[in-house]
Parts: sequence; C-alpha cells; structure tokens
Amino acid sequence: MKRFSKMLGAFALCMGLLASPVQAEKFVVGFQPYDTISYQAIINAELGLWKKYTPEGTEIEFHPAVQGTVVASNMLADRAQIGYMSIMPAAVLCVRAKGKVKMVSTTDMSEGTRCSLILVRKDAPDFKDNEALARWLDGKVIAAPKGSASDQYMRRFFEKYKVKPAEYLNQTIEVISTNFRAGKLDAASLWEPTLSGLASEVGEGVGKIVADGSACDNEDLGIVVMRSDFMEKHPKVAEGYLRSDLEAQLFMLNPDNWEQVINMVSQYATGVPKRVLWYSVFGKVPANSPNLVREWMNFYFGEREKANIDEVVAFLHQEGIISVDKLPEGTVDDSLTRKVFKASGHKPVAPGAALGVIEGRSAADCPFKD
Repeated sequence: MKRFSKMLGAFALCMGLLASPVQAEKFVVGFQPYDTISYQAIINAELGLWKKYTPEGTEIEFHPAVQGTVVASNMLADRAQIGYMSIMPAAVLCVRAKGKVKMVSTTDMSEGTRCSLILVRKDAPDFKDNEALARWLDGKVIAAPKGSASDQYMRRFFEKYKVKPAEYLNQTIEVISTNFRAGKLDAASLWEPTLSGLASEVGEGVGKIVADGSACDNEDLGIVVMRSDFMEKHPKVAEGYLRSDLEAQLFMLNPDNWEQVINMVSQYATGVPKRVLWYSVFGKVPANSPNLVREWMNFYFGEREKANIDEVVAFLHQEGIISVDKLPEGTVDDSLTRKVFKASGHKPVAPGAALGVIEGRSAADCPFKD
C-alpha cells in the first residue's frame, strides 16, 4: 500500500509538471513612432500580425524610442532583438556590433522625401528651380542634425550648387523646430513627421518645403535589423516575424487602410496631429513636385538599396563617425527575407519595388482636420 502511494504521488507529480504552462520565449522589437519608417511596426503591434506566424509560446513586445540611436543601444545590449531605423544609425550599429547585428530587410525607400528635404522660412520667395533656391541660400543661416541623413543631404546640396551659407549649424530637430518658430533660421533639413508639422501644407506654417533628395541624388532608406544570435537560436521566430512584417507592409500600401494606419500611429506618436502624421507618409512633398512616388517598398535588398548603403557607409567614414568605409561581409543579409517573400507567393509588382509604391496626395485629400 505504501509503495502504491509513492507511485501515485510520483505519477501526480509528473502530471503536474506536464500540466504546467511552458515558459514563453520573450523578444523585443525597438521602433521609433516619430519616424515614418516605423509605421509598419505599429501596424504589426496593433493588429497582432506576428501572432499568426511565430511559434506557439512566443511573446513579442514592441518598445518605442525617440530615435534610432536608442534602438541601436538596446540592440547592442541585447535588450532588443529586432529594430527599425534609417540606414545611418543602422550602419553605425552594425559596425559597432562587430557581426552581432545584421541588416535583414528594408522598410521603404524614396528619392529623398522622408529625411532629405529642405524647409525654408515662411516668407521666403517661391523658387523656379533648385538653382534659384541655392542662390537664395547663399549667406543664410541653415541647420541640420550632424551625422544624419539630413546632414548628408544638405552637404551634398551645398557641394552640387556651390552654396556658401553664413552659418551651417549642428542642431537637433527639437532645437530646429524651436528656432524656426522664433524666426532664427532661414532654412534647415530634417525628417518626417517633424518636417510636415512645421510646414505650410498641414502643419504650423512656419516654413515651406522646397526641395527633396532628387535635387542631388540623396535617397532615403529604412532598415530592419536583427541580432545574429537571435536569428541563430530562434530561426522560426525570426522567419515568422518577417512574414508578419511583409503583411504589415502590404497593409500600409493599400490606400483603403491609410486612415486606420494613422489612427494606430497616433496612439504612439502622441502630440502630433493626425493630419501631420498622414501627410508625412501619404502626402506629396514638395507639394508642386512632378514626382508622384512618395516612397516604394521592396522588402528585400535590390541594387538601389545596396548602392545607398554603400554611399552612406562611405559618408559616415568620411565624417569620422565609423572606422570603416565598407560594411563587413555578411552584414547585409536578406536571405531569410527572400525566402519569406518567395514562400508568400507574392509576385514583384515592379523592378525595384517588389511590394508596391505609395503615391503622394495633396493636403486636400487628407481625411483628418485636427
């Protein structure tokens, strides 16, 4: 009888262990709600798309950050395994990580309609072309955040059009915003959605958007990065997350979803009017531009994306921000992304834009008035 009781107890213990819930694997996605490259991460978080594709028991938390450098720091410290950022912080991160972080996918790319834009004061004249703008910029006070894509663009613009500003200041986007309101700046380069928040189309009206990256071939590129050890230890989670990211991008490309997208984004980008959030990604900039394409989504790395990465790395090296002029072999690795794309059955809609393009619309088309 005593032996039977021991056997029963052992059986009950085993059953208890089997009935205990499996400890969930928890991962963190870092993103920037105040940068349009992260809008698809918000879509993924709000719709819970990742739950459909990752293994049972997976938990993913989405952690917002004010800028890409914060996301990068968290990834270096393994406090985040997946991150969204523009090419510049992504390149700096991958160099400093020394093989621990890879660029695995793209969020979007444009001819410079997200980070490569020039804002001039509201009383500036209308310019017939970029040459006229350049001559007006001579002798003016201009600002940009040093080491950013906006800075790279501004320097390229100066070089191409032989602009000689009175001052070229290194200022954060917050300081630039304050100085524009105070009338202390003639022009600046900064990124969305802060730019549209200051401009005349849907924002405060303290400035006008007058040029984009096409003025000097300075493109914008958004990147999804992943820690290498995360991809090696949890390949199904990494693959499943990329499948959900693909669905999020396709959701964002559909104009029928644009209002819903902004309603979701506004929960994270607090303090920014919905009309500004909408225009920062779906509006046409500059408003009189003949180019309808605001950005394209290719998902994996094509020739344009790879060329842009090389250009940015060379610029960062020239500025003394990173120690190499070329990324180490294997840093740009979209093999898993291409596998996901192929398995999805989705066919490229155009060369260089596998998923599609967003065509900018006028401020009058914006469904939000607040």
